Amino acid sequence: MTEKDAATLSRLVATCREQLDGELVELVDDLGPALIRDVAARTYPAREPERRIAAATLKLALTANWGKVGPALKAALAGRSVKPAQPGIDSGDMANLQLLSDAEESLQIAANEALDRLGTACRDETNALERRISYLVLRSAMPPGDASFKLATLWPCLQAACSEVTADTGARILLLKMMGERLGAELTQLYRVVNEALIEADILPRLKRSYRDTAPVDAHEVAAESAKVASTLDRLIKARTKDEGSAAPARPATDNRELFDSLKTMQIAPPKAPIGSHANIVRMARDSGAARDVRPQEAVTLDIVAELFDLLFGDPSVAEGIKQLVSRLQSTVLKVAMINQRFFADRGHPARRFLDSISTVAIRWGKVVNADDPFYLKLSELVNKVQATYDGDMGVFDAANAELDAFLAEREKLEEQQDRELADAVRAREEEIRLTRAAQMRAQRAANQCIERLLGPMVPNEVEEFLRSYWRDVVQGRISRSGEDGAPTVEALQTAGALILAVMPKHDPSERKRHAAALPGLLKKLNAGFDEIGTSPAERKSFMDTLVDLQHAALRAEKRAATAAEAAPAAKPRKPDAGPTLQVSHATGSGIRVQDISLPDAGNLGEENTPERADLRRVRQLVRGDWIDFITAGQNRRERLTWINNSRTLFLFSNSASACAISITPEALAVRLRNKTASIVMADRPMFERAIHGAIHSLDKRA
Repeated sequence: MTEKDAATLSRLVATCREQLDGELVELVDDLGPALIRDVAARTYPAREPERRIAAATLKLALTANWGKVGPALKAALAGRSVKPAQPGIDSGDMANLQLLSDAEESLQIAANEALDRLGTACRDETNALERRISYLVLRSAMPPGDASFKLATLWPCLQAACSEVTADTGARILLLKMMGERLGAELTQLYRVVNEALIEADILPRLKRSYRDTAPVDAHEVAAESAKVASTLDRLIKARTKDEGSAAPARPATDNRELFDSLKTMQIAPPKAPIGSHANIVRMARDSGAARDVRPQEAVTLDIVAELFDLLFGDPSVAEGIKQLVSRLQSTVLKVAMINQRFFADRGHPARRFLDSISTVAIRWGKVVNADDPFYLKLSELVNKVQATYDGDMGVFDAANAELDAFLAEREKLEEQQDRELADAVRAREEEIRLTRAAQMRAQRAANQCIERLLGPMVPNEVEEFLRSYWRDVVQGRISRSGEDGAPTVEALQTAGALILAVMPKHDPSERKRHAAALPGLLKKLNAGFDEIGTSPAERKSFMDTLVDLQHAALRAEKRAATAAEAAPAAKPRKPDAGPTLQVSHATGSGIRVQDISLPDAGNLGEENTPERADLRRVRQLVRGDWIDFITAGQNRRERLTWINNSRTLFLFSNSASACAISITPEALAVRLRNKTASIVMADRPMFERAIHGAIHSLDKRA
């Protein structure tokens, strides 16, 4: 750790405090419309007239007075005391002690409940910040007892600002409750940014974000959740026993040999399932004669495991490649749960840890899994090993967890070095990038015009999207290097024209023959262009698969003509000129292509290309290790934030699964968030945990 003097650390603290205050004021200022929608959506029965009146009063007050809250909060934050309130009552204050009125007491209770809610939501970040503040106090960078970052200090400022909205007690109580609901996730992000700023300055740096990082969890919440699951399981077993009249006589586990043999057979050669779905062999085994004599506890286990795999296979957030991976573990998961139902309630169970690792590692892929990625190959190897060797000994899972941990540590060490080298290359080119953006903008406009001249109303949407995005970048790069009339540029435009011709209907046999002969050369040129802009294998494959479908459709045109002659396709509406777009250029850094994306400096960008304040705030809250999905021509590309320059004017995203990194300005990223061509990947519970709780809840509801 690099030691810094107290003055430097004090300036850092002041900057963090100023940033926290500014972000909080802006956040609260923007909450007005959302709160108005929230209160309008609340309905109360006629027997609760006070609450209905409070909601109506608050709605009117929010519309009229929310503009006063931001300035009031700013003033309250500026005047807040650095020192925390001292516990107990000073003897000199006894004379001024008064009893609270009923209204004041109700307000205080509502405020405390909201503060407790916020405290729970922010606990992980505030606890970490408390440790760093103690470190800074010891180095005289902060005064002892400084509470300016504490929620208990910020919340009274928020209360005071909200009192500007209305004086009605019922309305204020409802407002405090709604603020507690709305601010939990947002305040967590603000504290997270402060923690990351201190980490960047080597103030108690933690281990870097890992592929195993998931949504934060609290030990007390986990314990309560486990107890709830265990209680629900007991209730389900008692209900099943009651339905059967009496508990079946105890039998050794080997009596389930027929069931597991049936499962093993189906696991080796699973029944065929419709395309896009997966065979739930646990459900098939449960419904078969092999499960006829299981005990009530085992029957409940069968029901839960069958239900959880139904939920997993139907979860749209889980990639198909991951579903294929976990489908191979169906018999193993059932065997684990049959041996010990603690598996359902205990996140620390070795099998649960391994299963949860699959989904937490899978964050690097998103919806498209690269089966050749080293991470996927390792997971697949371990899944096969667990399935082949598990016989009831938890040591199999312990060994798999240890092997995966070692693999992740080694891979992350390697990727950290690659990210550092790439960041150094981008840092060295940062000024060059800024200076060349004007020239790149001219090249991009020229490329747009060249592509536009090639497009016609009959060009399929998929090809048009490809030419306006991927191939535009190829043409732009060649214009930058050789000019609009240079041979490489001309060849790129000829390739674009050939691509369009390749997907046009072919009615003449000789025309189809010429098309077939020219196809290998076209594919070679398309792949060369993909190489120039560092397109990922998944994106490349997706377009090539689409191209094959379009070519087959073009070759079948003659056969369709006989039945569709009267139904000539209507001309496709042309896309209007959207005005200035995000500026894109490509360069090579540390052996990796870097796509630079920025927002042009123009007086009138148009609404579509103007970043919104809320999106800019979300971008400012990003920290190293966060993941973003970039969407181009309908294809997702997931990248991790690996570097931010000191002025936070340039973000670098990379993923070892892709040959091209992305450097992007905050404004450009905010525009992409706004127009849905980028989205922030939110931390979520592992897929098995979601499925287990969903399955148990579903069965409990039906019981």
